[in-house]
Amino acid sequence: MGSKESRSDDPRSKNPRGLDATDIRILQLLIANARLTYHAIATSLHIAESTAHARLAALAERGVVRGYHADVDLAAVGRPIQALIQVRLQERSRDRLQQEADRLSAAPGVLEVFFLAGQSDLVVRVACGGPEQLRDFVLNELSRHAAVAATETSVILEHTRGRGPLIEI
Repeated sequence: MGSKESRSDDPRSKNPRGLDATDIRILQLLIANARLTYHAIATSLHIAESTAHARLAALAERGVVRGYHADVDLAAVGRPIQALIQVRLQERSRDRLQQEADRLSAAPGVLEVFFLAGQSDLVVRVACGGPEQLRDFVLNELSRHAAVAATETSVILEHTRGRGPLIEI
């Protein structure tokens, strides 16, 4: 484990060519409802419950299924304001991109951190209690850090989750 493997050598490759029709149907069901039981998956696909369990365990082992997540109403937990914040690092700090992403991902209110190609280096998705908390996040977690050259904040007015098929048979 001392050296990093290239993605193509990773035995847990995310390449969909290794997925058969049953794997894809299991993933489609879980994407729609991650709380499905093995019994419900098996019934829907007309397979044995033990087969559903084994298939899902194999998908997890291969890194295709990485976890199960709750879709939380952020307003209900006191964070009704969401924003996407583009972050550009100082030229001299570009070698610290991973460390900055790790630092930001641990900050309160951060939902996701994305690496980008283009003018910005990162996009940070945050959920805040109000405009003041968003301002404080930008000031304290971004603007005051020497590695950060510039930020641009876009407040999310509304969010609609994609409903189209992510993967197809």
